[in-house]
Amino acid sequence: MPTIQATPLQALGYAIFQAAGLPQDQARIVTDHLVESNLLGHDSHGIIRLPGYVQGLLKGTLKPAGNNTIVRERPAAVVMDAGGGSGIVTAYQAMGMAVQRAKQHTFGAVAVHHSGHIGRLGAFPPLAAHAGCIGMILLNGGARFTAPFGGVGRRLPPNPLSISVPTRNGLPMTLDITTSMVAGGKVELAHARGQSLPTHWMIDAQGRAVVDPAVFWHDDIAMLPFGGPAGYKGYGLGIMVDAIAGGLSWAGCSTAQPTRGGSGFLALAIDIDSFIDLDDFKGEMQILADWVKSSPTLPGVERIYLPGEVEEETRLRRTVEGIYIEPSTWEKIAEVAQGLGISTPALM
Repeated sequence: MPTIQATPLQALGYAIFQAAGLPQDQARIVTDHLVESNLLGHDSHGIIRLPGYVQGLLKGTLKPAGNNTIVRERPAAVVMDAGGGSGIVTAYQAMGMAVQRAKQHTFGAVAVHHSGHIGRLGAFPPLAAHAGCIGMILLNGGARFTAPFGGVGRRLPPNPLSISVPTRNGLPMTLDITTSMVAGGKVELAHARGQSLPTHWMIDAQGRAVVDPAVFWHDDIAMLPFGGPAGYKGYGLGIMVDAIAGGLSWAGCSTAQPTRGGSGFLALAIDIDSFIDLDDFKGEMQILADWVKSSPTLPGVERIYLPGEVEEETRLRRTVEGIYIEPSTWEKIAEVAQGLGISTPALM
């Protein structure tokens, strides 16, 4: 598969997003977010998103961030209308605001509606962890393609969540999951790469397995909740994320026509020093990590990973080897660039 190094890919993204209407600083934030997602191995949330974002900017359905309106405010909490601005930029802003309030009031929370796609959730809670807080973000977002446990109808979005805590080694321990089997972008990525899906991801209206990613957006096809055929825990977690993120953000919970369109998110920060000295907390994280990693491994398993460690290994490898981009994705990116008068670098 063709590859490209991160630096020329970033330069291309900066140029494209600025030409499409993002200010320079926001073009860099969005591009760096996408490229980092690729470096970490989350290609479904990486540069494959660029053509869609650019299309939104050119059509006016996606706007630069900055037209935020505070619609409710308390000492520790804010509800914000993002005005259709870039979700990635807005989510970084929201987490930063949550941390500021947590430092003053122990807890800080910012709920947002009417923003664009916020990308990879795992990028945002580490901002809180690096500031000595626990960070969390919950989203009732994405298209509603997930069936409830025991059902076959498309009722819930993937409803992802991410949690991050600081550690002694400087790398926050970060969980980033969807409550559906996978994010919709992983199905789109499989389609772009000409791959079939595992049999436990999607079902049709009769409950039969669907392995063709090309039919993902058909109304009679749904994704199973996390856990697959036994996904009652994923379903339960997903509906609670929907309740919290949709209910508190004013976006509205999932239904045929959510109150303000759905796709609301909640960024939450908890100041650790309000409960325990930060160094003592990090010590407890080290105790936890050492204990978990001391487990004997299954045959063929070399080591136990903490949440976030696989991604960091992938980052190191891809920084050297380059980022893998399927030809169909690169063709779409090149087409967008050409339309904006920007040349594209060659793939390796």
